Amino acid sequence: MRPDSRTRSDAASFLSPDALAETRLPLERAATLPSHAYTCPSVWEVERERVLAGSWLCAGRLDQIPEPGDYVCVDLLGDKLVLVRDQVGVPRVLSRICRHRAAEVASGTGRSRSFQCPYHAWTYRLDGSLIGSPLMNEAEFDRGACRLPEIRSEIWEGFVFVNFDGKAAPLESDLAPLAAYLAPYRMSELVAIETGRYESPFNWKVLVDNFMEAYHHIATHRDTLEPIFPAALSRTRDEPGPFSVLEMPQGEDVPASHAPGGLPLVGPLDGPRQRRLVAAVVYPFHLFAPGPTSVAWYQLFPTSHDHFELRIYTCFPREALEDEGLREAVSDHQALVRHVHEQDIGACESTWAGLQARSYHAGRLAPLEEPLWRFNQWWIGQIGAEASRV
Repeated sequence: MRPDSRTRSDAASFLSPDALAETRLPLERAATLPSHAYTCPSVWEVERERVLAGSWLCAGRLDQIPEPGDYVCVDLLGDKLVLVRDQVGVPRVLSRICRHRAAEVASGTGRSRSFQCPYHAWTYRLDGSLIGSPLMNEAEFDRGACRLPEIRSEIWEGFVFVNFDGKAAPLESDLAPLAAYLAPYRMSELVAIETGRYESPFNWKVLVDNFMEAYHHIATHRDTLEPIFPAALSRTRDEPGPFSVLEMPQGEDVPASHAPGGLPLVGPLDGPRQRRLVAAVVYPFHLFAPGPTSVAWYQLFPTSHDHFELRIYTCFPREALEDEGLREAVSDHQALVRHVHEQDIGACESTWAGLQARSYHAGRLAPLEEPLWRFNQWWIGQIGAEASRV
């Protein structure tokens, strides 16, 4: 849905060069994004088209559809998609809306040899082509051209990304430096298991901000992350691209064997990587945290300026999940991931309430919040530079 004229006017005012001037300053003097960037419905409408539909968004992982016929349904930016491995093993992302009367041809997850609409039994192959349309012999239409639309997709490190407007630069080239940095973690070989689902009544950028800085370890996570990964030691990698990487080394007094329950390493990690947690974001909101024994993955599904669904997965080496002796360690690690996020929920909800206060406009970024500054510059480049054309 395109913004109406009032929406366009409001968004242009909130996203004008003057409104964003303090955010664009160098980190040493920069402010956060203004509160309207989070709380204003009209900004969300423009953001959805300019930023989200024009970017690569994560829709799932290949290990969720390991065999031909496996499928997973997701709703993203108001579109209803199905990730499927077709009959010859090719992963695809299709619309799951029947081309007849718009009913859904699939739901949930499962394995199937075809997709059949429950309304009038139109049937599609797993590549989207139409193979059955009952009692349509007298109708004049091109059955060969009638198929479930395929969404542009790319695979990166085992994740399946989609681009709705078809204009984004190839993902592989944009993320080449990040892929090289992450190579020892062997993320494409890991298996994701669902760890938690959360209805999140605040703007999606609040969580991105929270995920990408360790400054809040000193308070929000004083009893969980701070004793192991002190905020003061965190540092941001200086690499170009539509992503940010935050390294969080363990404190010097943390035992080198701090690996929960004897879980195996995710890959051939050198000494420093075995004592480090990483937080990474592929803009706009693909969040993941590689560690020595697992990778936490936060999958976001924004639906409005003030709501998104969050699904958290923990990705482990397959051998860790197949080893009965490690079942408790895997469960304990997932519990820790949930506990950390539940600590973050309070911080995010408090921030959301404050962003809506009349007395708040923007805040002063701290030196340890460089990833936020980097994200803000990218966001402004995607949406702020377009303000005059909104």
